[in-house]
Amino acid sequence: MSLSSGTPKFRVAICGAGIGGLVLAVTIGKFAGRDVQIDLYEAHDVITATGAGIVFSRRTMEVIEALGLYEEISCVSAKPPSSSQGPQFRKSDIPTGGFKWFQRLVGQSDPVTMHRQLLVDILKRHLPSSCTVHFNKRLTKYDKLSAGSLVLHFADDSTETTDVLIGADGIRSSVRKTLFETLDRDIVDSSKITHYTDASWTGTVVYRAILPAEKLSEIDPNNVALKEFVMVSPRESSHDGQE
Repeated sequence: MSLSSGTPKFRVAICGAGIGGLVLAVTIGKFAGRDVQIDLYEAHDVITATGAGIVFSRRTMEVIEALGLYEEISCVSAKPPSSSQGPQFRKSDIPTGGFKWFQRLVGQSDPVTMHRQLLVDILKRHLPSSCTVHFNKRLTKYDKLSAGSLVLHFADDSTETTDVLIGADGIRSSVRKTLFETLDRDIVDSSKITHYTDASWTGTVVYRAILPAEKLSEIDPNNVALKEFVMVSPRESSHDGQE
């Protein structure tokens, strides 16, 4: 789409300035230029990241390259230890200490890893000039107008209008909740609305953390993770998540 210096053709509202919302804003800005006005609504007073590391697959890195972010991300990504083999996958969380499951060959979709906050910082720097970030704006619901646009309602009692609304507001998404609550009952069984709108625990827990290699070396100098890229898969629970 050609860039335009005139009035934007339409407005896009993105609820949630996490990684998904930021990537979308950067993508629209890159390929639509100023033809699209972007309003990015964040529920908190700052854009930050929840969680520790993130892994990019080869396909994801192709998208990153298309967005012009490859060099910056490569500079801050974690460099895997020197090895003649690819990533190793291990089963763990068992009394015997785990075992090697399988190992990929070098160059076989080698993943790229980095801290989530570093990725968020890069994405923030690449937000287009056509994007306005609004802080402390937690969406509660939205209404459709007869003209086709949408009215967004926020927790601070303010309202905004937009042509397109995209929800990137997490597992307790107000966008998703409103969508299902306002769908025609011929499409969605009203007795199952909460199944779609309310987040529920699946019975699976994943623990993640970042541990400096120097610390790991002090504790276990022969740990396989110091020599190989290792991904750990916990054993399946036989107690339906009650452990």
